[in-house]
Amino acid sequence: MRYFLEAARPILVDLLSTIVFFVLLWTTHDFILATALGIAAGVIEVTIRLIRKKPIGVITWMSLGLVVIMGSASIFTHNPLFVMLKPTIAYSLVGAAMLKPGWMYDYAPQIARQYLTPADMTPWGYAWSGLMFFSGALNIALALTFDPIAWSATLSIFGLVSKLALFAITYVAMRTKVIAARSAPIAATSK
Repeated sequence: MRYFLEAARPILVDLLSTIVFFVLLWTTHDFILATALGIAAGVIEVTIRLIRKKPIGVITWMSLGLVVIMGSASIFTHNPLFVMLKPTIAYSLVGAAMLKPGWMYDYAPQIARQYLTPADMTPWGYAWSGLMFFSGALNIALALTFDPIAWSATLSIFGLVSKLALFAITYVAMRTKVIAARSAPIAATSK
């Protein structure tokens, strides 16, 4: 379980402002308040990392930029469509970045890196990229069809379930490969 949490932590940290936004939107039904506090959460997250001299990944910077730009546009125009379309931009940019072979290697727990190569993770990176592009297309349909509350609920449920499912599948596949690689020397010495 420790390795699972270690692998999931960067994803959850990158999504902090989004989580704050959705929780506040569902509980207050105040789109402007949820947007403003989502922006604040993103800025605070990055500020804390800068103060602690922790590395800030490209996805975190991109996410913060989108939150600030699209969130501000929604606040100033009082039009939630800007924030509702933000996930499509984010999904598309992240999906494009995930087309880089071996990108998942940096997110793998240290123990997995001892037994896997970036090439071992490349097919899973493409699977993640495909999920991002599909999620972006789905978001456009939802944003143009639903009101902000229904949109946020539907996108959140789909996003959470689809990403957790793919994360679990990827994790089990990689863990199985690591276990096989770890036991290979044992099998070779017992012959």
